[in-house]
Amino acid sequence: MSQSPCESEITRLAHKMKLNILENYKKHVKTDSSFEENLLTLLRLENEQRDKALVRRRIKQAGFPVIKTLDTFEFNQTMLPHLKQEQVLELSLCEFIRNRTNVVAIGNSGTGKTHIATALGMEAIRKGYSVRFRRACDLATQLAEAQSEKHLSRMLKTLHHCQLLIVDELGYMTLDQKNSNLLFQVLAGRYEVRSTIVTSNLEFSKWPEFIGDPIMATALVDRLVHRSAILNMNGEGYRLNNPKR
Repeated sequence: MSQSPCESEITRLAHKMKLNILENYKKHVKTDSSFEENLLTLLRLENEQRDKALVRRRIKQAGFPVIKTLDTFEFNQTMLPHLKQEQVLELSLCEFIRNRTNVVAIGNSGTGKTHIATALGMEAIRKGYSVRFRRACDLATQLAEAQSEKHLSRMLKTLHHCQLLIVDELGYMTLDQKNSNLLFQVLAGRYEVRSTIVTSNLEFSKWPEFIGDPIMATALVDRLVHRSAILNMNGEGYRLNNPKR
């Protein structure tokens, strides 16, 4: 059925303004509803579609290597006797981001630290926060490259403005002095301003081993631990017992 001039103009303008629901408004309006009721329906659908698009865009921008959620994490007291499920679920409310505090997950390899960190990042995105996920070694390399290419300040600004920064696998690789300094700039710059999640396989007393500077390591730990939630994830290898997760 051909459109009337008025209908054609509505479609044209809606398409131009990227109002996808309004462009196909006839699919959603009801003849037995008032004008206001139909308008409200269209606005709600448009808003819902935009919210979903925003979440997809923020997930892509975050840079998660694999999407993980809390409903696929097994809280097993035998494997992870020190991890408190209620603490993780409380963190999933993301009040710690609003309060500008940190989360540090410490535990031996394969206990699900990356899973928890990613899942909390996903919850943050769903609640409207901007998130960036970086492996510590990759972040250090990217910072060094940015410095050599004269755009370090721009990268630092980008990292500073994201509301939640996740730094994964801190301590898996020893950093040289230059990379340690750059990483310190990022983490220290977020202190009491933005929230950070850090995962590490090393207890705090061993951080000087990979940072290479005991004074810097102490300063970094002090800033991360102050007003933070510590997740003790030492235990039996999570991935070994959950190979499909």
